[in-house]
Amino acid sequence: MSKEEAPGQNKTYDIIVNGRPKTVTDHKLTYLAVVQLAYPGEQPADGIVFTVTFSNPHGKDGSMVEGDTQVIKDGIIFNVRKTDKS
Repeated sequence: MSKEEAPGQNKTYDIIVNGRPKTVTDHKLTYLAVVQLAYPGEQPADGIVFTVTFSNPHGKDGSMVEGDTQVIKDGIIFNVRKTDKS
């Protein structure tokens, strides 16, 4: 059996980011990956902070900061807020 045929190798996850449905193939997403899903092409910088919270129907809710990774399950909901530190 090739890697392409192995069970679970081509799994997709249906998640919600800022109220919009998204489909991802990664079993884990980093803080920056979630920010990119919400604000494509943008990254945290001097004066710009992204606050990431999540609601997981299959586990606990929480928040993420830069450097964090979250295990992805179908139905997880991410809320990403862009804040100007002025």
